[in-house]
This record gives sequence, C-alpha cells and structure tokens, in this order.
Amino acid sequence: MTRDWKERKALVGAAVFALAFVYLYWIAGDILRTAGDEGIYLEGGRRVALGQQPYRDFFAFTGPLTFWIEGALARWSGMSLAVMRLPVILDTAFLAWAVYWLTSRYAGALYSAGTALAFLAYESRIRLLNVNHRWDSAALAMAAIAAALEAQRTGRRGLWVASGLLVAAAAWATPSMLVVALPLLFWGGRRGAGSALAFLGGGGLAAGAAAIYLQGCHALVPMIQSMRWAGANYTAPNRVPYGSVLMGAEAGGPHMVAWNYILASTYALVPAILPPAALVGWAWYLRGSKNRGEAAETLPLLAAAAALVFSAWPRWTSAALLHTVALSWFLCALLFYRLTAPRQRIWLCGAVLLASVGSMAGKSMAALDYLPRETRVGTLRAPADESEFLAALERWVQPGDSLFSFPYMASVYYFLNARNPTRYSFLQPGMMTLDDERRAVAELAGAPPRWVIYENYPPRVVLSIWPGSDPALIPMDAMNAYLREHYRPVETVTGPWGHVVVMERTADRPAL
Repeated sequence: MTRDWKERKALVGAAVFALAFVYLYWIAGDILRTAGDEGIYLEGGRRVALGQQPYRDFFAFTGPLTFWIEGALARWSGMSLAVMRLPVILDTAFLAWAVYWLTSRYAGALYSAGTALAFLAYESRIRLLNVNHRWDSAALAMAAIAAALEAQRTGRRGLWVASGLLVAAAAWATPSMLVVALPLLFWGGRRGAGSALAFLGGGGLAAGAAAIYLQGCHALVPMIQSMRWAGANYTAPNRVPYGSVLMGAEAGGPHMVAWNYILASTYALVPAILPPAALVGWAWYLRGSKNRGEAAETLPLLAAAAALVFSAWPRWTSAALLHTVALSWFLCALLFYRLTAPRQRIWLCGAVLLASVGSMAGKSMAALDYLPRETRVGTLRAPADESEFLAALERWVQPGDSLFSFPYMASVYYFLNARNPTRYSFLQPGMMTLDDERRAVAELAGAPPRWVIYENYPPRVVLSIWPGSDPALIPMDAMNAYLREHYRPVETVTGPWGHVVVMERTADRPAL
C-alpha cells in the first residue's frame, strides 16, 4: 500500500514537471526578445563558446556557472537561442516540481499538484523568463534544500554530500547564494557531526573543482579581482527598498488606470509578501503546536527561506525576489493546509486553480500570435515589434561586423553575430567606474568598430532603475565624447521598449 502511494505521488510529480516544461517552452523557449539582462549571458555564452573565459577575457561580476552552461550549449547548438534558453525553462519547471515534491511530503498528491500549478501560473511571468544567473542558482539552491530535507528524514549522508555540492554550485552562479549554506549546515549539524562534515565535503568538492578549472584557464585571479570590484561598486547603485516594483514596469507600466495599477502592483509584490507571511504565520502556528517533530523540520526550512531572500540583496525588487520565492510558496501553502478544513480547502483551492488555469491559458494563447522568423540564431517565434526591430538592425550590421552597444543592450552582439572589440558587453551608468569607462574608450580607440548601437539613458531613467547610482558617474562624458567625434547617426530604430540610434564610424579627422 505504501509503495503504491509513493509510486502514485512520483507519477503525479513527473506529470507536473512535464506539463511545466512544455508550457514554459511554448510561452518562452524560442520567443524573440531583445531587451533586458538576458543579453549579458547570451553574449557571455557566445564568447565562452569561442574560447574566452569570464573575468579573464570579458567583464563579469556574477559567478561563472551560467556563462559556462550557456557556452557549452552555444558550442553544441551553433548559437541556437532555442537551445540556449533550455536552462531557464528547466530551472523554472524544476522549481514548480520542487514545490510539488515538498508539499507532497506533508499533504496529498492532488493538493500538492494544485499548489505547484498555482505556483507555475504565477512564476511564468513572461518578461522574466530569460536566461539569467538567478534562475540557475535558485533551482540549484532548491535542489540542495530538498536533498537536505530527505537527508534529515533518512539519515543518508550521501544526500548531505549532494546538498553541499548543490548549494556550492548555486553560489558559483550567484555568489550571494552561499548564505543558504548556513541554515543547511546547521541542520546537518543537528543531525550529527558526520552529516555536517558530509555537507561541507560536498561543498568543498564543487568549490575546489571550479577553482582548479578557473586556475587552469588563468581566470581565478581575475575572478577574485572582479568580486572585489563588485563588493566596492555593485551594492550602492543597485540597492532598492524591499519588494520594489520599479517604475511600475513589472505591474504593466505607470500609465495604467489607478485601480488597475494598484491591483497589478499588488500582484507583482507577491514574492515580497510571501516570505514574511511564512515566517510570521509559522511562528504563530508553532507557538501553539505540540508537534516537536514538525517544528524540527519547519524551522530549518523557514531559515532557508529567509536566507534565499537575503541572497537577493541589495537588488530586492519583486522581480529579483521571484527567483527565491518557491520555498516560501510551499511553506505558505502548507500552513494553509494545516489551518483549514477539507471543505474550506476545496472551495478556496478551486478558485485559485481556476484563476491559475485562466492565466496559463491566456499566456499560451498569446504565443499563437507570434510568427516564425529566420534569425542568425535559429528560427524563432517573433512578436511583430521585436521582428521589425531586429530586421532594422540586420539591414546595417552584417554577420561578423564589429559593433559596440552602449550602454546596456548586450543582446545585439548575440542576435547580430557581431564582434565586440572591448571586454564590456554593457556599461551600466552610475555603477561603472571612471577607470572602466576609460578602459572601454581605450579599447574602442585601439580597434574601432564599424557600428555603434546607442541608447539614450537620461539620468532620471538611470535613477529610476538603479536609484542608488552616483549622479557624477551617470553621464559617461568620455565615452559620449568619443562616440560623437568618431561616429555619425544613420538611423533611429524603434523597439518595443524604446529607441536606439545606429551609428557608423566616420573617417578619422586629418591632423592639423
């Protein structure tokens, strides 16, 4: 009987993962999108596929793991976007499965599947389903937490080794994820010194292997220097209040009707609401509970949920917190399960599931409007505005042309198959130092690219996205002066999110 129950739960879990993967790939797997941070990792993966290394050959201040994954896929697939998007699809599908798996340790398969489906519907925020180090590290950290829970229940030290290895891998994608190791190490220590040592051994194995590889590529010292750079320059400009919805962009824009704007912003704030709700709710529940066994498991999970939130600091936007919210989602769902009677759950869960299915159906139907388009990175389904934007750039920049994108649109290197003569795929105004700016200008002067794609980022826009930026660093006067002197505009191209100017190099001025 127990075996049949476990097999049934495993089959439902497999179905949850399969549904999530197919649905996510349909709405995001091969969809053309040119804006956002994704271009940093696509271009970084392309450079790795061409034999370069992060830190040594191009600028990076996150961990190297995402660049290595994207580089391996780029090399294997010939730079196909449909393949290079697979990690984010797998990461997100895994997080939905992890919500199911964790819930199924405490509740029935149907409730667990419903919890995972609701999470999937919310998690699939189309604009955020992009290649990103945060998705990779979130999936690895959740796998580490799941392994620790199973290790705590079974006493198998091999699972503690796996948990340590997985959380170390998460830190190699997002260094701040290392904070998640603390509650897991404490959890293992409560089980016994052997479990804690096994956890540390797994983490040391992953850390040592990556460090040895970096050293062999002469990239370990440059990585350490990049981490120091990030410590000195990243925090201040990227610090935002907890749960920020920047410019209302995640809620649909600042020009919405007031009531709709409030509702949409509240919806976007869910990743910021659930972690404190889980902590407060469970503190209240456990205070009156006499089940010490449940507290022994729940408290470490609550600590891990808090650690996941802290790993997103200082970029505590609701979008960044989305990557960390799976564990808090499960904890809130489990608390709801504990506090409600079966009849109450049926009605409330039915309403949530109906809304979730409606949301997923709407996103799936929207993808039907995207038409296939041949691009330099494979056949993609393209929204009309994205297709027109890329076509305008393709008329000017030919495959293999030299190009510099300033300041932040790294995706054009990847989509246009263009060569960047500098180590910088982006230059974030207000964060990059004067030395970074001077180095980029010197590299441009040493190997002037034929084309420049220029975005105008007024200080007010920079400060709305990165509110802690140093206003003195925003203008980037040296770079702008160099571009004005050596390049002329040839076309202004409108994209779905704004305008860029295509600029062509002019002949050098004769000496006086």
